[in-house]
Amino acid sequence: MNIDLLKMLYVFIPCIGGGLVQGTTGFGSGIFVMLFFPLFLPLLKSSALSSLISLCPCIMLAWRYRKHIRPKLVVMPAIFYLIFSALAIRFAANTDLSQLKAFFGLFLILISLYFIFFAGKLHIKPNLLTAFICGSVSGVASGLFGIGGPPMVIYILAITGDDKEAYLANTQFFFSMTGFYTAFLRVINGILTPDLLPFVIPGMIGMTIGKNFGIKIVEKIDVNLMKKLIYAFLGLSGLSTFLTNI
Repeated sequence: MNIDLLKMLYVFIPCIGGGLVQGTTGFGSGIFVMLFFPLFLPLLKSSALSSLISLCPCIMLAWRYRKHIRPKLVVMPAIFYLIFSALAIRFAANTDLSQLKAFFGLFLILISLYFIFFAGKLHIKPNLLTAFICGSVSGVASGLFGIGGPPMVIYILAITGDDKEAYLANTQFFFSMTGFYTAFLRVINGILTPDLLPFVIPGMIGMTIGKNFGIKIVEKIDVNLMKKLIYAFLGLSGLSTFLTNI
């Protein structure tokens, strides 16, 4: 019993940081908590718990910025996300992912460096090709590691431009839709199991606390600073993921 209570604390504290990151940058709660959950849970169990708990700030933020949601912006990449996340989850259920996570960390580092130095030269249009690339890569990353935000963040950030409310609204709307779906897939594939449920409540409480602090930060910063925070967090999380899995 004492061990379970200690694990609940291990879930609660990182989730405060995860909620803060999500509320400030519009993504990253899963990336943040996945730095800690695998320390006391298997990787697949960690990604399942992370994805379920991360639904909490996504839904609340989507509701907060609901007036800025533009469904047409995210429906097409969401379709590709759902297809590829399903394939990735089925693959992950029977595969050792330990060798792949370092490569994903390197991928995050390269993305952050590219957009730090070349973001002003990038012009993404919401067409079928970009929807396919961003949606499918995001779906695969989510299915394998519970970290599917970065590709879709890049897609939505590029399209919404300097409208930070539109960016936050549509990222959270997208993650809310896809989060329910991937949670269902993890249940039917035996990855999200009843033994994880006691950790959900302390995790959601932590996420809510952190999210509220994040919202206050967003209200006081301009969009350019928010973009810098997004790219910096991408790079740091990628570096951490890479170094802890090589």
